[in-house]
Amino acid sequence: MPNRPRPLTVGDLRRELAVYDDAFELDFSGLDFYRLKQRGDRLVQVEFNQQVYRNREGIVVVENLE
Repeated sequence: MPNRPRPLTVGDLRRELAVYDDAFELDFSGLDFYRLKQRGDRLVQVEFNQQVYRNREGIVVVENLE
């Protein structure tokens, strides 16, 4: 499987978003945000209304759940 991107930390995301006013909207390029879910001691998963995963070749696949 190809190399995966470096994990994004909460601190990384906060620093990136710090330059924007709280009223700015976030666009997830067609994905519908659902929730944040803690999945481990130090892991939070961003969940969408679409299923997003990497296949065996490392290609990102998006499937609508409706």
